[in-house]
Amino acid sequence: MTDTIRLRIIDTAGPIFAQKGFAATTVREICTAAKVNQAAINYYFGSKESLYKEVFESTYSCFTPFREEITELDLTHPFEERFYNLIVQHTKNIFATELTGWKAQLLFREFYNPTPSCGEKLQGYIIRDYKMIYCYLDEYFDPETPEHIRWKCIFCMFGSVIFYKKGGWLLRKIILDDMRQKYFKPEQIIAFAVQTFFAVAAPYRKQQS
Repeated sequence: MTDTIRLRIIDTAGPIFAQKGFAATTVREICTAAKVNQAAINYYFGSKESLYKEVFESTYSCFTPFREEITELDLTHPFEERFYNLIVQHTKNIFATELTGWKAQLLFREFYNPTPSCGEKLQGYIIRDYKMIYCYLDEYFDPETPEHIRWKCIFCMFGSVIFYKKGGWLLRKIILDDMRQKYFKPEQIIAFAVQTFFAVAAPYRKQQS
């Protein structure tokens, strides 16, 4: 019974935090929605901030460490194929079913308007992964490639994927349903983003031996 109440509070608080943000959400409205009294919040979590941290952690745990994705790659395959598979696997975190709805909204809120308690952790995760991708591309880029070019290629690739996830409302407004359902599936967007990366980065490709 104890675990049931605790999980109910977390599941109820999540969508409210995602919609309104940490500061604008009150303990009272969480209690009302979860059908518990404030004593229950204090008992299980101690404070609104602690409750928010638990909600965030339950969402954050959906991510797969980038280091694990790299070690699972088959090095006998060409770099382009390995890199594509790596990005597909990595961007599943963005399109994962576990991160739809309020969970995706919560993470994007932390991404753009980080809270002191959780934003630093999310930003650290993102910074670490971008740096690992940068290093992984040592195999592809000529050593003389300017650093700003490499970063621009990376940001353009991930930027298009993130925009598609965050800007889905715009696609629904300007692209007909039949076209969107046929040509704008997540896997198609990811494939196009990687193709665009290689098209832009091609002039800086390391010479093949």
